[in-house]
Amino acid sequence: MSDASDVADLATAQALIATLRDELTRTQRENATLRHQLDVLCQRLFGKKSERVSPDQLRLAFAQLANEPGPVAEPVEMDSGERPGRPRRRGRPTGRHPLPAHLARQRVEIDVPDADKICACGHRKTRIGEAVTEKLEYVPASLRVIETARLKYACPHCHEGVVEAPAPPQALEKSLAGEGLLAHVMVSKYVDHLPLYRLERIFLRQGVDLSRTTLCGWVADVATALGPIGDELRRQVSAATYLQTDDTPVTILEQPGGSRKGRLWTYLDPIGRQVVFDATPTHERDGPAAFLASFAGDLQADAYTGYDALYSTGRMREIGCWAQYLECDVIQSG
Repeated sequence: MSDASDVADLATAQALIATLRDELTRTQRENATLRHQLDVLCQRLFGKKSERVSPDQLRLAFAQLANEPGPVAEPVEMDSGERPGRPRRRGRPTGRHPLPAHLARQRVEIDVPDADKICACGHRKTRIGEAVTEKLEYVPASLRVIETARLKYACPHCHEGVVEAPAPPQALEKSLAGEGLLAHVMVSKYVDHLPLYRLERIFLRQGVDLSRTTLCGWVADVATALGPIGDELRRQVSAATYLQTDDTPVTILEQPGGSRKGRLWTYLDPIGRQVVFDATPTHERDGPAAFLASFAGDLQADAYTGYDALYSTGRMREIGCWAQYLECDVIQSG
């Protein structure tokens, strides 16, 4: 009877050990994930790991990190209580990278002279292979004219009932510029930061005179055409429950020859990874008040007093930015 009881106790103990071992493995995996998220949080958002952070700010940041994948090493079973060592970072690969496969390729064959195709024994040599090398070449952009002919038809007897093919839809109606040229101008100006007067010179080198006045008109017209997309982005960002915002001064040119300071406001939804920029002619609170009219949730911003009226409505909760938190921390510790 004693032997049977001992066997049962041993089986129970082994089952318990297996359960605890699985639980330990799961806990180690969770700890490794949390360590990775904390490292990313401290290095990317808060600077050095030694800086003290607020638990309230950590709660908001972890909501963003939850959607950010990261490499988590498989936990190591630790019998002696040791912590698994960090894997060494691999060095940057050296050598030439292969050219992207999606690029168009033009094949150029270079053959040997006919005299070299005859062997010394008198027989003609047979092709056995080839040595292929690749070189990246640049084909300069070119302008072209697209002629659109809309055919017309009429009755040859009564000369009535003339019909004409409808015009295709255009981004800008009755504009000289095609959609590809408009996209090039917008990307050059706002992505590559190329001023319009430089674009004017580039087009002139290709024999096309496009004045800055014309280019400015195209930019304004494209902004109007893209208005519905901007409105939808505003709607999506305003529907979030946590936004980060900041502003920066921009110079607004005025006629004749004057200028003043406007503001460019950034509204970032870090969870949904959406961002919208809003330009206002002044630094008054009317700009953010109009943009955030339908927003309700946590607003992380600086100490600009224009936000105070928004916080007083109760729709938004004030979340201070890290510049103010770290500044207060230094003052208190000093």
